Amino acid sequence: MTQRLGAWDKAPLAYVLAEVRTENLSDLKSYQADLAAAFRGQFPIQRALVTARIITSSGGVPTLEPEQESAWEFATPDNHVALIIRPQGFVLHATTYKDHAEFLGRFHDALTVVVAKVPSIFVNRIGLRYVDFIIPRQGETPEDYVDGRLNPYIPVPEATGTAMAMSLTAYPMPNGRLTLRYIRGTGQPQLPPDLATIALEKSPLMGNIDVATTQTTAIMDIDRTREFVAREPLNPASVRQEFQLIRDEISHLFKEILITKHAREAWGAV
Repeated sequence: MTQRLGAWDKAPLAYVLAEVRTENLSDLKSYQADLAAAFRGQFPIQRALVTARIITSSGGVPTLEPEQESAWEFATPDNHVALIIRPQGFVLHATTYKDHAEFLGRFHDALTVVVAKVPSIFVNRIGLRYVDFIIPRQGETPEDYVDGRLNPYIPVPEATGTAMAMSLTAYPMPNGRLTLRYIRGTGQPQLPPDLATIALEKSPLMGNIDVATTQTTAIMDIDRTREFVAREPLNPASVRQEFQLIRDEISHLFKEILITKHAREAWGAV
């Protein structure tokens, strides 16, 4: 495993997620024991996922009520990679990974096990998401590393600076969509709010690294989905090929459009 995510020695990737969305598997709970046994060798850390429902009372005050969902997470011994199985599909996410081929291969192998245990799974969408932490060196800004057009910060004369600014752009793509979120702030970056409660161990970029609270940093969050108009039976080999295609799209976007020459030099990608 590399010290930081990605194939580059100093790649800024902090978190990666691949998802296969399916038609609702309402009977998934009946297969849970077989799946747990099948995954125990590779994913020995196994936990049930608990969700929370938002309940609004007659007074209009929302409250949270824990709800046990038929969903489970299977993690590797170091708790840096985990497979989530739920009635709406399957997710593989990681805070440490060797490269995209190893990551997608691991998901392919897991889906092969699922197909052997659970019959009649139909796919309606897949998605691949990368979250990068842009942590410039002292005296630099995120715009030294990424295209300045991503910068959402507009100086306001009466303000003393900005705590956080965000831009979001959604691009229609063949059979799906690409969403690019860019968050610019100060200090140690954090995962986006929808990912803030993951049970995985932190990646090195999430840890206690030497980042001053006044240092300008940024988060680049790239999400590419591919929709299936006609629901297709889950075929792990075909899904892996689809993931490879959208991974290549994201890689091209990141390397050729979003980052600067300085970033490629600093991250060892020259």
